[in-house]
Amino acid sequence: MPLPEPALDNRRHDQLVAEGRALIPRLAPAWTDQNVTDPGITLIELGAWLTEQNVYRFDRVSQQALRAFVRLVGVEPRMPLAAQAVVSLGNGNAAGIGLPARVQLADARGVPAFETTREVFASPASLVSVQAGAASLEDATTRNTAGAGFDAFGPRPRPGHALYLGFDQALDAAGQALALHVWTAGWPEDAAGQAALQAEDARHWRAHYRVRTAWEFDAGAQGWLPLAEVEDETRALSLSGFVRFAAPQGHQPRAPGGPFYIRCRIVRGRFECPPRLRHVAFNAVPCEHALSVAETELGLARGHAQAEFALGEAPVLAGSVQLRLQDAGGTQQSDWQEVPDFERAGPFDKVFALEPERALIRSGDGLRGTILPAGHRVFARWRTGGGPAGNLEAGTLAGLPANPHNLALQPALGTLATPLAVAQEVAATGGAEREPLASAQARAFELASAVDKAVTLDDIERIALATPGVPVARVRAVAGLHPLLPCYPAPGVVTLIVIPPCPRPAPLPSRALLEAVERHLDTRRLVTCEIQAIAPRYRRIGVEAMLHLDADADPAQVLRSGEAALRAFLDPLDGGPEGRGWPFGRTVYRTEVMALLAGVPGVARVTGLGLQIGAEPGGCGNLALCPHELVRPGALRLSVAGDLARSLKRSDAHEC
Repeated sequence: MPLPEPALDNRRHDQLVAEGRALIPRLAPAWTDQNVTDPGITLIELGAWLTEQNVYRFDRVSQQALRAFVRLVGVEPRMPLAAQAVVSLGNGNAAGIGLPARVQLADARGVPAFETTREVFASPASLVSVQAGAASLEDATTRNTAGAGFDAFGPRPRPGHALYLGFDQALDAAGQALALHVWTAGWPEDAAGQAALQAEDARHWRAHYRVRTAWEFDAGAQGWLPLAEVEDETRALSLSGFVRFAAPQGHQPRAPGGPFYIRCRIVRGRFECPPRLRHVAFNAVPCEHALSVAETELGLARGHAQAEFALGEAPVLAGSVQLRLQDAGGTQQSDWQEVPDFERAGPFDKVFALEPERALIRSGDGLRGTILPAGHRVFARWRTGGGPAGNLEAGTLAGLPANPHNLALQPALGTLATPLAVAQEVAATGGAEREPLASAQARAFELASAVDKAVTLDDIERIALATPGVPVARVRAVAGLHPLLPCYPAPGVVTLIVIPPCPRPAPLPSRALLEAVERHLDTRRLVTCEIQAIAPRYRRIGVEAMLHLDADADPAQVLRSGEAALRAFLDPLDGGPEGRGWPFGRTVYRTEVMALLAGVPGVARVTGLGLQIGAEPGGCGNLALCPHELVRPGALRLSVAGDLARSLKRSDAHEC
């Protein structure tokens, strides 16, 4: 709960006037006429009015002070952001073509909208086949083209399984770097996951915590050879990202006239949750919602404070303005820096502020930021764009315009027999307006109150769930329990039960996953605390019951619905009374199971209900679990009563 905001002074006009009148006998004894018509009283009232205004103003926190406060906790109010996208280039010519960065991309109308942010070599090869698996390969070509999603290495990947990418011609292009881009099924969340991994370990974030892969190409009689200079951002195809590699030499087809394959092969390790891909694109290049503007003369600096210069079309991309000053003698100054405001600038800092929404730059005033020197001509280059307008739907970017900007970067574009095609498989995201100060304050509050030390059991669970790059669905921290000595108290030991979010009847974490969670907690735990991560123990819960149906109920449908309800209720990830997974160590109550079955459409009443754990005989009581145990559905024996006499007889025999 935040502390109440103090009031520096809560006096009002009437109180200030009364205080002033009270001072008259002591400070001016000869002043006896204190009626409201007296000019002196009028001056006291005027002073009280001015004082009240100043008190109100001094009690307000300025916008500048609020921005300084949020910076104290490491939050900087965001300037407008440019949308980001990835496109693939189709080259129907006989030879490849190298393109530099900042090539403009146009929409279907031919209007430039985006620019590439990295150089790319557009190979004439096309991706024509996508296969996954080992000996028996699954053809995912159609699903890849449609963006329907497929298993990257097959449904049950293990060492030796691979993703095969086939091309219609060899990828021979000596000295060139080729690029793939992979979108996983959960691509919208992958950017945040990558940022968290980089913050945790900027050097080794690309390495998967358990699986190691190798990128290889088919060299014919020589077998599969490793690709050179591989830069893989996908962490074994579990994250969306680029895969860049040097063009292979001696690329051969697997069969005469067949595709030329490269592959990503699992060398060792297994996945908790098999990765699923949405789409793989070749000749991929990143781009952003920005268009470069050639250097333009803005005017003559006259030595004025807060001098303003208009850039032209708005908005302007924050951080893109480069300023150059030139005096009459030709001497140039290019060391001026763009800043969002002058609040941290000194009198000698060569900075200027940009208002992106108005396409306006402003110089300092000599106290915060130095003044542009008089007599210098001001030149600038910048990029227009940014904001939510750049969040374009998939398929919007459709070509490379042959405009002067592109031809100046790459004259060969104008001589191509077949223009390069552009495919935007996924929507552009990330474009946003300037962040309101209230939003920055909210982020600062969240950051300042975020749990980053594992002190309490809740802290341990929150931090474990936030382990970057590791699939963790649920955790439970138990104090005083050691996994090797479950029957003895263990002061100072916390056992953490971890479940991965894998669609299995009983998902179990690997030792590598548990070690990754322990490493993440190790730098955040108390020195006196030992944290042991373990897998849960699952208990099979069997249910036997007699269902008495309504007259118009379909017995087969009721049995199917009853079994489905029980399996959902006993599911470790989505079951339980609240539908958020069965609580760790929670007793299975007979009355809850009976109420669940009684609520199935078509069921009039339930009799003969019995519960059992594993192969143990069924009983009439509740089933208690240990703190590290969970349930999973076991044998479900539901039967439907026949006529009334048989029903009564059978129910009497099974009633508890």
